[in-house]
Amino acid sequence: KGMAAPGKAGIPLGVMKLLDPRQLKPDSTETERILTVLDETIVKLEITRLILQITGSLERYARMLGPEITNSLLEHQKLSVEVQHLLASPGDEERKTAMEQRLKCSLRNILRLFLANSLLYHRLKHEVRVRESPADVFIKAFMEFRDFMLERLLTSPDEEKEKTKLMEDISLQVGKNTEMTSALQEELAAVIQTRDEEVNRKDKTIENLKTSMEDLTKSCKADIQQIMKEGEKQQEEDEKASQERCARLKQDIQCLGAQFNALVLEHRASELVLRK
Repeated sequence: KGMAAPGKAGIPLGVMKLLDPRQLKPDSTETERILTVLDETIVKLEITRLILQITGSLERYARMLGPEITNSLLEHQKLSVEVQHLLASPGDEERKTAMEQRLKCSLRNILRLFLANSLLYHRLKHEVRVRESPADVFIKAFMEFRDFMLERLLTSPDEEKEKTKLMEDISLQVGKNTEMTSALQEELAAVIQTRDEEVNRKDKTIENLKTSMEDLTKSCKADIQQIMKEGEKQQEEDEKASQERCARLKQDIQCLGAQFNALVLEHRASELVLRK
């Protein structure tokens, strides 16, 4: 009970107001008693978790703990080792039971010493770095249970009915929203399908155009190559014909030249005859 006040010190201000006896349900004394037990249990769980860390560094915390708690922790540590050895050995069940009982009494005594010194508990809580362990999950779950119990204790029958009605209304609204969401999803799926079909159609058209352009390019390329070949062939034929014409013209020129020379000689001979 000495830790009841520190236990409430960790409760949010809004919850502390709810703990005001004037705002509790008719049986406020019983409600406060239940909450006090739950808060003290949470503190005991946290102290137990601290003990596991402190016992490994007693020299470091001895001055802060004081001789009584330090000696109790040393004794508890020895008992823990003995119990572990006993549990690992077969037989002697009565001694095991007795040692386990002594260990429980030792832990209760240590918890009593810590609960009697709330200031020490809060100092250790802020200074000792506790490693994460499975106990954290249990403590968190118990704290959630405590909050749940607080909510139930502070809820009157009328408020419970209102809460139930509200949950039913919310559930109904969620159902309607789910139906609307399903309808919208179906509509969206139809729109997406239509869009995909249109996209596929356009993709197919583009692919066909691309294929046609490639075929046209190949055809044009073949036509150009054919035209170039025919042009080259025609050019060769034209060059050959031109060369033949040139040869004939050259031959004609030579013949005409010979005829001209013969006429010149004949003319000179006639001119000489006339001069005589």
